[in-house]
Amino acid sequence: MHDIDTVTAATIEKAAERLAGVVTRTPLEPSARLSSRVDAQVWVKREDLQTVRSYKIRGAYNFIVQLDEATRALGVVCASAGNHAQGVAYACRRLGANGRVYVPGTTPRQKRERIATLGGAHIEVIVVGETYEDAFAAANEDAQRTGATLVPAFDDVRTVAGQGTVASEVIEQLGFVPDVVVVPVGGGGLLAGVGSWLRERHPDVRVVG
Repeated sequence: MHDIDTVTAATIEKAAERLAGVVTRTPLEPSARLSSRVDAQVWVKREDLQTVRSYKIRGAYNFIVQLDEATRALGVVCASAGNHAQGVAYACRRLGANGRVYVPGTTPRQKRERIATLGGAHIEVIVVGETYEDAFAAANEDAQRTGATLVPAFDDVRTVAGQGTVASEVIEQLGFVPDVVVVPVGGGGLLAGVGSWLRERHPDVRVVG
């Protein structure tokens, strides 16, 4: 695994080059409702309009595209409750890699079907247990047994750098540097990427997770 401490603005900007033409440059929209609630101008980055309906494609694709040909030929695996899996599935189909996606039984059928549709013949969806931890354990065992590469949802520099490209897009679209950037937090990959880029390029911006 690559050292997470090596995430820099430069690695994020390189990721943006890899993602050009792959991900959707989603709109940045003003929110009248949120602006009125906090008495400030609020914009929302619409990553729900990505092909996979979240920013997760950014990290998944940036990770898989950097695997060398021999490594990619061994396949990839991941564990996900849905969104990361959709990103991995889309990346596999686009790059011609084969992958196995482990999801817990609590993952909605609609998401499982969406993963299968995005990945096509390149993806196998495997339902394991009832929790993310169950799915992760199965994916990790698969990787160790088969030599496939485990694609982390957040804790790898390649995943984090891909997700961090949201930050540079926001500043470009906004046309000025905001006072505050608010980032949703799950595993922390998006926050790490956005925070890393802003810390170097616009250190006066307050980042709230």
